[in-house]
Amino acid sequence: MNDHIGNSRSVSVIGLGAMGAGIARTLLKAGCQVSVWNRSRGKVDELVSQGAVACDSPLDAVQANTHVIVCLTDYAAWQAIIEANGLSDCFAETCIIQLTTGTLETVQDHAAFIEQHGGRLADGAVMCYPSDLGTETGSLLMAGSADVLEECDPILRLLASTWTNLGEDIRRPTILSRALMVDVGLSLIGIVNGVAIAQAGGISLDVFMQHTRNVGAIIPTEKIRLIEAIRDGNTEETQATINAWGEGQKAVRAIAQSLGTNLVFQDAVKMVFEEAERRGLGKKDLAALTEVFAGETGHE
Repeated sequence: MNDHIGNSRSVSVIGLGAMGAGIARTLLKAGCQVSVWNRSRGKVDELVSQGAVACDSPLDAVQANTHVIVCLTDYAAWQAIIEANGLSDCFAETCIIQLTTGTLETVQDHAAFIEQHGGRLADGAVMCYPSDLGTETGSLLMAGSADVLEECDPILRLLASTWTNLGEDIRRPTILSRALMVDVGLSLIGIVNGVAIAQAGGISLDVFMQHTRNVGAIIPTEKIRLIEAIRDGNTEETQATINAWGEGQKAVRAIAQSLGTNLVFQDAVKMVFEEAERRGLGKKDLAALTEVFAGETGHE
C-alpha cells in the first residue's frame, strides 16, 4: 500500500484562472474540502462563497493540505510565487499536482526542483473545458512515478474519471497535449480561413455552414485512418495522393488570391506540399506527410 495515500477529500488549489477555478469548483461539488489561493482576492472570495477555504498566502495553501494542485499561466509565474513566498523548503511530504502549461525544459527543471526539495510530483495537462471537468467528457493527461499517481488517483478521478496515465516520463503530458492542440488549433484556423474566402466571394455563411457539416462528416473517420496508416507504416495505398491534395490546395490558393484574401495560411500549406514533392512523396498517401513533419528525428 502507498504510505502517502491520505485524505483525498482535502486539497489545495493555487491559481484561480478559468481552469483553476473550474478545478476548485468541481472538487467542491464532489464534496472535497478545498483551500484556495489566487493573486486576485476577488476570485478567492467567489469560491469561498461556494464553500472553499481562503488562504492568505501561497504558503498557507501549501501547508493546508498534503496535495496541492497548481494551475497557472506558465512555470515562470509559479517560480516567481515560490521565490517571493519562500516556498522552496516547504515541499517536504507535499504532493504537487502540476497542471501548469510549460516547455519540456521547464517541466523537467520543475520536476528536479520538487524532488530536490523533498516533494512528490504528478505533472499533467487538462484537455477539456472547465465545464467538462467532473463529467464523462473530462480529459486529463498525467505522468509521474507509479506510487505518486496511485496516491493522486482519488483526486484525479473527480476531475476526469478516465484520466490517462502516460507513465513515468514527466514530459509526456506536455508533448501529447501540444500534439493534440495542433489538430484542434489548425482545424479551427482552417474553418476561419474558409469563412474568409467564402465571405470574400459573397457566399452566405449559412450556406457555408450547411456544407461544412456535410464535408466535415468524413473528418473523424479520416483522422483515424491516417493515424492507423502511419502506425502501421502503410502510406503507399491511397485514394488520393499527396500530389492530388497538393493540386487541390493550389486551386484554393489561386481562388483566395483572386478574391484578395490574405494568403498567409495558404502559403504555409504550400510549403508543406513543396517539401513533400522535394522528398519524392507525391504518389503516396497523405499520411506520408509525417515524413515531412518528423524532420531529422525519425520515429521510434
